Amino acid sequence: MKPSIAPRLTRRSLGRIAAAATVAVPAAGTLVACSGESDLNAITFLSWDNAEVMGPVIEQFEKENPDYHVEAQYAPPVAGYIQKLQTQLGSNSAPDVFIITAENKHQLMDGGFVQDLSGESWAANLNETAAATYTQDGKLYGSAISAWAGGMVVNRDLVPGDFPTDWEGFIELCKQLKADGTVAYMEAVGGMTDTFCAFVGMQNLAYGGTMDQQIWDGDLTFEEAWTPAAQAWYRLFEEGILDSSAAGITGDLVLPEFQQSRLAVMTTGSWGISGITGGAPDLNFEFKAVPGFEGQPYWSGAVSPGLALNVKAKNPDAAKVFLEWMSTEPGVSFYQRANQFISTTKDYEPELPAQLGDLVPAVQDGQYYLPATSWIDNNDALSGEANALVQQLATGEIEPVDVGRGLDAKLASLQ
Repeated sequence: MKPSIAPRLTRRSLGRIAAAATVAVPAAGTLVACSGESDLNAITFLSWDNAEVMGPVIEQFEKENPDYHVEAQYAPPVAGYIQKLQTQLGSNSAPDVFIITAENKHQLMDGGFVQDLSGESWAANLNETAAATYTQDGKLYGSAISAWAGGMVVNRDLVPGDFPTDWEGFIELCKQLKADGTVAYMEAVGGMTDTFCAFVGMQNLAYGGTMDQQIWDGDLTFEEAWTPAAQAWYRLFEEGILDSSAAGITGDLVLPEFQQSRLAVMTTGSWGISGITGGAPDLNFEFKAVPGFEGQPYWSGAVSPGLALNVKAKNPDAAKVFLEWMSTEPGVSFYQRANQFISTTKDYEPELPAQLGDLVPAVQDGQYYLPATSWIDNNDALSGEANALVQQLATGEIEPVDVGRGLDAKLASLQ
């Protein structure tokens, strides 16, 4: 099924959205009711982390900053969050601070809904890749304190030797494991997977890191740029390592097979480590980059959503106190210890599980790629189209070349 896509944010469309009643979900014991504009120490915040995740963070902020309190609302990512924020912006009821994401960053920046943060003293604490993700025309519009990467997770008892760095070597490894009676590899294909995105990232490198800009400038097409990536990924199906059922399974079905050592290799992101160890604390595993075209492995991944300041914030000064705390060591360290993300700030180096291996320096150096964060505009509509096309490729309905062709057609219709 094609994912639901939130409509594009524009001033005109937002003006037509009726005000919707929103219910604040309090973080346990921390949120204090106030009268909005009359309480200069109140900070309103829309989070896409749920109350279980964000509630303790807010409690800690209020503990360290007792003159301020946060009134939080929650909405689940991605489409549900974007829709709720869109409704609030349209009715002038948006909070002081909200999340800016890959899917809505251009709409928020182009529409003038978010304030420039580049003059804030803490802005220099963000690493180059994190800052660039939410910067436009030299202005910083989002504070992203973490990033993630996705790749392959290898059971080291089932794959004890050197893990291949080239794609042909990985294909041969899977065939050998299969011949020995081991389930070599599983991947839940709900759309663009970690491996598929990594291959597109390899193509981006081949075009000097400007592949997407070249496509939008008309100097390159998706068909030209993406077809080698789609062909490489489709080898998994051609060689019988995966079949069309991959489009119907979920990560919840793959994970237990890996935890119980019935599966040699799976894919997940850096956040998945707790899920693996939660069910198999003694499992010997390691994260590895997706083997590359010419022995140069690569990761999928992106800078995480950032915190943005509403250009119409009722309490901008108080909101900046919250933004500064969340963007520097006090907030970053507390949030990171609770959620085990890979930080992208310069003043804090977290202790991370050894199983992440080379993933951590790759993330800190920005050696990863995700289409939705790299496209110039229409990120949400193109993401939905790409996910649908990759699923169709997995089920054999289309050929590898059709993925790029479909995206070319979609982009033309949007422009």
